[in-house]
Amino acid sequence: MVPFDPVTLGLGVANIGAGLFTAGRTNQTRASIANAQMAAAADQLKWQTMLARESAKAGMASDIGNRVFGSTVAPDLEFGRQREAAMFAAGPLGERQLALDVERGRREVGLKGSAEAKKLRQEERRAQMKQALAERQGQMAGMFGRIAPVDVSTLFV
Repeated sequence: MVPFDPVTLGLGVANIGAGLFTAGRTNQTRASIANAQMAAAADQLKWQTMLARESAKAGMASDIGNRVFGSTVAPDLEFGRQREAAMFAAGPLGERQLALDVERGRREVGLKGSAEAKKLRQEERRAQMKQALAERQGQMAGMFGRIAPVDVSTLFV
């Protein structure tokens, strides 16, 4: 064996003592860190629980507010909107619609009285008269034989 000198032996013992002291302090530090982490987790859980409770209360308050609004204020607002819309429809919008209808009627009367419209009506009446006359002539020809053709253009239309 190798003998130790007293200084090395003293330093070794001091190192062992310091190591034991440091190990104890390290364990204490680890324990205090673990305790702090557990306290922080408990505190966080407490805050999350409180926030969840407060959020639930806020949701219930919002639901109650919506129900009260829906049963008291909202129908009154809707009635007011409908009343305003009806007044607008009867007032300015109604007057404008009436003016447009009157103008449309004037245009229709003007179109019905135009030369082209009269000509189209006369042609339509002539076609109707030709068809009615052809039916009657067919009946007469069936009973009495052929008869002379009639010029429809000489008839009043």
